[in-house]
Amino acid sequence: MSETPDTTADTDAQRAALGAAFGRSADPLAEFASTFEQANVDPFELFDADILGARNLAVGSRNKYLTAFRHWREHMAREGRHPACPNEQHVKAFIHRERTERGNNDETTKMKLQKLNAAYEYWAEDPQFPHPHDYNPFKLARSKVAFDGPDRKEPPRLPIDDLRDVVGDVAHLRDRAVIVTQLKLGLRAGELRNIKLPEVSVENEAVRKHYPDLGTHPMLDGRKNTVYIPHNREGNKSKRPRVLPLDDETRRALFYYLLARPDNGEPWMFLAPEQHTQMKRKTVNALWKKAFHPEYDETEHHRAVTSHFGRHRFTTFWRVEQDVNIDLIHYMRGDVVGGSPMDDDRGAMNYYIHTYYEDIEQLYRERMFTLNF
Repeated sequence: MSETPDTTADTDAQRAALGAAFGRSADPLAEFASTFEQANVDPFELFDADILGARNLAVGSRNKYLTAFRHWREHMAREGRHPACPNEQHVKAFIHRERTERGNNDETTKMKLQKLNAAYEYWAEDPQFPHPHDYNPFKLARSKVAFDGPDRKEPPRLPIDDLRDVVGDVAHLRDRAVIVTQLKLGLRAGELRNIKLPEVSVENEAVRKHYPDLGTHPMLDGRKNTVYIPHNREGNKSKRPRVLPLDDETRRALFYYLLARPDNGEPWMFLAPEQHTQMKRKTVNALWKKAFHPEYDETEHHRAVTSHFGRHRFTTFWRVEQDVNIDLIHYMRGDVVGGSPMDDDRGAMNYYIHTYYEDIEQLYRERMFTLNF
């Protein structure tokens, strides 16, 4: 991590002078380090129990937090400071150590900082901790360190006829249903694999007889041929829930898949090929690659078509080709619309979905592109 010595020293001197003038410290947590040591309580374990435990995370997701915490503890032990009482320089040194000693790329380092910041924000909110709201060394250091990743290539631009050809060549009913659903609804792989049978309404007597729980989620009450995408399920990165229409093609793809789907009591819509349990992200991505590669593999100018292409194509269609109101696009993508992320209040979610779904339903059903499979 390189800095310009003269500029850094001058800036630090000016900040120190300003802090002295206002009676502020550049290391406000230092005074609490000895008390934490004497208390013999691990603040990260409290975060694990209170926050991670409540989220019901997958083992792999929880382990990523625990690994970040372990590496941070090791770093702060070398710095001679309790891990709950860092300053900006401690965090910068951690970034440098991650890059140089551990050889981590910037994405991995940023991921660890995000997890450490989540713990810090938990401490700042809990009145039992001394951490102030107006000081966050993780955010402060993160804002001052450049993370220079490689320029991201654009996805290829597939004309609709080429897209139709690829989809038409997908013979497996499950694979076609996955690809069509992601293209038509703009779903991430995590959102797709997390769909449960009650969250899909397909108006077909044979299918509904075979799957009595199909479409029974309260958010689909009175809304035929729709799907509900929650925002608060592990792996669903969207900030808000949404109900989206299923057009004739998506409904047909799901209909044929559901008739062939193993009926083994699993609640998940899409099942893995062999174990017939919840489909994994890597499986979703693999079937996209099987359909689109090698023709649409990575090139010098474009990144490879993967499962995320569906979300990109969906957004481009509505924003560029159809020039739809941006708030409606945000709703269909699950983005925040004119506010903050939504809590789990059922009344608020009902009002929100009712307000925007009524605006997009007819628009969607009339304009959604066709794949002609």
